[in-house]
Amino acid sequence: MTTKEEFDHRRRLDRRDRRRAHYRRGLRSMAIAGWNTTKEHNVGTLVRTAHAAAAEEVVLVGDREWNIEAAKTAQDFTDVTFLEDENAFLDHVRNRGWSLVAVELDERAVSLFEAEYPENPCFLLGAERDGLPRSLIDAAEIVVQIPQWGLVPCLNLAVAGSIVVYDYLAKQHRKGVLDRPDGGLVPEEDS
Repeated sequence: MTTKEEFDHRRRLDRRDRRRAHYRRGLRSMAIAGWNTTKEHNVGTLVRTAHAAAAEEVVLVGDREWNIEAAKTAQDFTDVTFLEDENAFLDHVRNRGWSLVAVELDERAVSLFEAEYPENPCFLLGAERDGLPRSLIDAAEIVVQIPQWGLVPCLNLAVAGSIVVYDYLAKQHRKGVLDRPDGGLVPEEDS
């Protein structure tokens, strides 16, 4: 015999599974990746941004913990892939068909305002202190820099990731190819 607590718990899990399946039908072909992220709250915030934007996945490269609290349940619905090193990351990008977009201060970088993103972008953000290694910048299809006018040379990693993802979505919207531009899930399928 099932207790009320067990029944309620199972019902909550079933509801979450149904909601996750509904959400996953509307995922967008893009990913956000963090390279050796040192601040746990940044990872949680990236997961939350990925969920809000309906990105297919978040990729974390390196051995890092992350603050699941910052994700605020988005981790229940968002795929998070953990990879050990640069080779595993580049293999994953290739196997998934992602186009690597490095977000970095670099002489090759184009302004966010002028950036034309490739299809299936994987936005790669560097570690808070050291940024991205040269080999990953060189492997990127495009390098994007967020214009800044202050004395501090860079933005917080999670903020930078959020800005670039929403710039990409805004440009998709202006081209008329962004589905659900006002937000929301894909419509429910008729039974």
